[in-house]
Amino acid sequence: MTEEERRAQVEQRLTDYHGAGLADVLECVEYLREPGDTVIAGGSLAWGLGNRLSDFDVVVVGANTSPSRVPLEHWVKTLRIDAWTRSHEGIAKLFAHASRALDSEGPLQGSFGTQEEEQQLKLLHRIAFGLRVDGPPLADVSVDVARDLLVREYAERTRESVLLAQLALSADRPFAAATNARLAVEEALHTVLASRGVPFTGDKWLQERLISMAPDLRAHHDAFSALPEPGDEAPFVTAAVALVAELTGQDASPKALTADLTWSAPGLGLHTASGDDYLVSPEIGGMWVLAPGEGDIWRGLTEREVWRDCSDTETNLLVALYERGLAKLTWDRGIK
Repeated sequence: MTEEERRAQVEQRLTDYHGAGLADVLECVEYLREPGDTVIAGGSLAWGLGNRLSDFDVVVVGANTSPSRVPLEHWVKTLRIDAWTRSHEGIAKLFAHASRALDSEGPLQGSFGTQEEEQQLKLLHRIAFGLRVDGPPLADVSVDVARDLLVREYAERTRESVLLAQLALSADRPFAAATNARLAVEEALHTVLASRGVPFTGDKWLQERLISMAPDLRAHHDAFSALPEPGDEAPFVTAAVALVAELTGQDASPKALTADLTWSAPGLGLHTASGDDYLVSPEIGGMWVLAPGEGDIWRGLTEREVWRDCSDTETNLLVALYERGLAKLTWDRGIK
């Protein structure tokens, strides 16, 4: 689809939904611009997705524009416009940072520093895949970097989810196993879409993107769109693991995945009262009673400096803690 065709499509959808057009959007954000500044529209509506409740994301980029920490909310009739502002220098730094992260051997998660900086990566995708509404083309914007960043991010997400699905099944936690298996399939589909250069518009529009941009993958999504009935989790997980391996080309077996994995459970302490063992987290103000024998498993873990190559019983306990948000996974390497 050409830029002119996309513009016409966006114009039509805005008019149909809200009785407003791109000219109204530009007029609304005019006060944020200097002569020569560029306005980029990103997100679902910019790619023919979304609905009447979707907001319209725009990024105003100029030579001396001060960056906004949060989007500036505007309204044109019933259309909500979220406007971000960025400088040319800031855009160049963002893409350079992304390029360095891709060159790194470490996992992508956390490579951008704070959680707020991680969230700002959404702007990178909106700018790279967005529709230029007005102003000159932007320099220092690489669609290839944005694409590769998405591929790696979702490949690494898939790795974690498909491992947890199998570990949870072994730990007799069928609901957690099926949930993570379904998530792994969705993340693998995002990985494939990104590798094909399909623009990113958010997790929630996966099915619509498959229908319009990758119909050959739709059957995979439909097969895992609902969780299995109780008692059918094992074949569901097995099928999901096989599909993830097929879609990503990665070895999805627990043996291969745990080779790069370290567990941790920061902030938890073991306490005993009336013959029962408890894990206590003062930081979040929580206490969890352990089943018989789990206290001894925990004591064995705490005697080790690094939690790697864990036994089945240790892994089962850690999976249960992970399900409650109490344990963490750390990966030695990213997926390149």
